[in-house]
Amino acid sequence: MKWLALCREPRLYSCERLKQACEAKGIELDILEPNKMSLKLVKQQNNVQCEVWYQAGDNPKNCQVPVEISDYQAVLPRFGTSSTEMGCRVIQHFEALGIPTLNTAQAIGLARDKWQSLQALAANHVPIPTSSLSGSLFEKKSAVQWHSSPVVIKTLVGSQGIGVMLSDNQPQAVNLLETFTQANIQALLQDFVPEAKGQDIRAFVIGNQVVAAMERSGAENDFRANLHQGGQAKKIELSQALQDLAVRAARVIGLDVAGVDLIRSADGFLVLEVNASPGLEGIEQATGVNIAKQMVEYLFAKKEKTF
Repeated sequence: MKWLALCREPRLYSCERLKQACEAKGIELDILEPNKMSLKLVKQQNNVQCEVWYQAGDNPKNCQVPVEISDYQAVLPRFGTSSTEMGCRVIQHFEALGIPTLNTAQAIGLARDKWQSLQALAANHVPIPTSSLSGSLFEKKSAVQWHSSPVVIKTLVGSQGIGVMLSDNQPQAVNLLETFTQANIQALLQDFVPEAKGQDIRAFVIGNQVVAAMERSGAENDFRANLHQGGQAKKIELSQALQDLAVRAARVIGLDVAGVDLIRSADGFLVLEVNASPGLEGIEQATGVNIAKQMVEYLFAKKEKTF
């Protein structure tokens, strides 16, 4: 049996753990970069054939002859935000071939757009912080005045805490928004939640259950709790209500596997983000849970239902 993982860097912790979990189950896992792929729709007499081609090589000057890749029974998407567009198109190609994937292209695309995912959560009555998004011609001062200071500014695309800033006052927020507009970068505004005290909860959802959870605390003088920004993590047991909230958020976005970020507020817990490709290193080390194994087993069961 052979599966495909879509990832830019096979030496990442998450990819290595998934490869180990696959091998333990007798599955061969190829890890390939979606941006090195080419998709073909070949017209035939009575239908259209979907083909996927891969070109190995470290750079454009060292490219090998493209080869058609096939015979995969399942796909594990693990690509980052820089590969979202091509990665989702590759997944759609495999979906058209009837190959099961761990998260669909549609769900990943929704999760990777922070504003659209907030809209989906709000439409389904999932509690989120007060947020706003304005067009490039909307006066920045007017947009900022809808939020008290300090205010959180987030680019619509980003991960691991990158592109997330805390503006201490309105003039600073206006300047940041104007800079983003000039650079053609969209950003949303979000109320700062002081009750969180620089902490959040990452709930790792697989299917209809939370398989692990950790509480993250930001580095000194940093409101972000992301581990990639120097935060610390510890294992935490979630109440059934919080587990249900995390699972519901993942279901709204349409994800089989998700990292749901929750924060405390004066009005109860809020969903900050729903991540389509949550990292495994921090949460496996903090909780001791073999998440990679559970991901592989979930996709294996999904594959069995498909074929």
